[in-house]
Amino acid sequence: MSTRTPTVPADGPAHAGPDRSLGVLGRRAARDLAFLVAGLVTGTAFFSVAVTLASLSVGLLVLVVGLPVAALSFTVLRWCADVERHRVAAITGARVEAHYRPASGPLFSRALEVVRDPRRWRDLAYLVVQFPLSVVAFSLAVGLWGTALSMILYPLYYWALPEGGGTWLNEVGFDSLPLALVACVLGFALLPVSFAVARALVAAEVALARTLLGDDRAALAARVSRLEETRAGVVEASSAELRRIERDLHDGAQARMVAVAMELGMAEERLARDPEAAREMLRGARDETRRALAEMRDLVRGIAPSVLADRGLEAAIGSIAARAPVAVELDVALAERPPSSVETAAYFVVAEALTNAGKHAAGTRVTVRVRREDDVLAVRVTDDGPGGARLAPGGGLAGLRDRVAALDGTLDLTSPDGGPTTVEARIPCAS
Repeated sequence: MSTRTPTVPADGPAHAGPDRSLGVLGRRAARDLAFLVAGLVTGTAFFSVAVTLASLSVGLLVLVVGLPVAALSFTVLRWCADVERHRVAAITGARVEAHYRPASGPLFSRALEVVRDPRRWRDLAYLVVQFPLSVVAFSLAVGLWGTALSMILYPLYYWALPEGGGTWLNEVGFDSLPLALVACVLGFALLPVSFAVARALVAAEVALARTLLGDDRAALAARVSRLEETRAGVVEASSAELRRIERDLHDGAQARMVAVAMELGMAEERLARDPEAAREMLRGARDETRRALAEMRDLVRGIAPSVLADRGLEAAIGSIAARAPVAVELDVALAERPPSSVETAAYFVVAEALTNAGKHAAGTRVTVRVRREDDVLAVRVTDDGPGGARLAPGGGLAGLRDRVAALDGTLDLTSPDGGPTTVEARIPCAS
């Protein structure tokens, strides 16, 4: 049993733009200000540390201890740079990666490798340059927001200010209620300007961090490492899938066809002396052939469902939902078909989740939601079972996680004791 909901959700179309509600904009403005305030605090502290350690190191280079002190200074500056990387990650959601040269050998050899590492000199450059930028950014952002808020609230306190003084508004002649209301309107008009300027200042600090603190080599190394992991997972998942197909063929369709051949042989022997018994055996062989064909169709459908290639993901999911042992509510909204590899991965995520829900969840209802969110296909399957599901190594969901990871996607399982269980996959797809 399955039910279909409208393809457009209640909260808007699948391709609705970003949320521009006041609450979202307010939280974003607060995060931007917090980022700039934190930048001023860390920038001031780290600039002082950087200048002090650089001066100390340069002053001691003429002595024997100068090189180890410089290496220790660069180590401290690396810690400061890591704090800045975490600060940028907090606002962008993506960590700035960096690659440092490994240092080994005797003390002076290690110290020399540290001092010669251009990555560490870029850390020093960032800590020196970021300080004046953070001062300017903080001053502009806080000044604009403060001016806008003071103008908005001006009608509430203008009357209490001394004549010709108190604030710049009063000094330029905004000393009556009508003029105070004009100032209030101008303050509201200044809000989007303040927001845009703060956003631009945050973007400038993030760009500076990515330029001086980031490292293309580190990002490439992380990408290669991830590809190696996902490739190994896909190879293992493919091997497990081939073993499953071989086992299903051997234990299912092949065994039934062997039984059919035996039935036909026995029927052939009895045909002359006992035609009725031979006909009964032929009927049994025919039934066994039908069951073998049904098993082979199920097996082929599990390998490459034809409905997916012919009619797309929505029809394919509807097909498996109709065969599911529990009630399935479908909520699928796709303005255009994703790439075939993405469709296939999403199909198997839903198929495995529905299979698990039918076998293990002991629930009565499953909800399947599929959306194209910008360049990501989001698939969520939720059942009302008792929970407690786990991503066990070698299990079906673990294999799906590797399949999704091979496409740079993620698969998450949330299944607290008592339920519900949610399987959520996010798969990047080109437009």
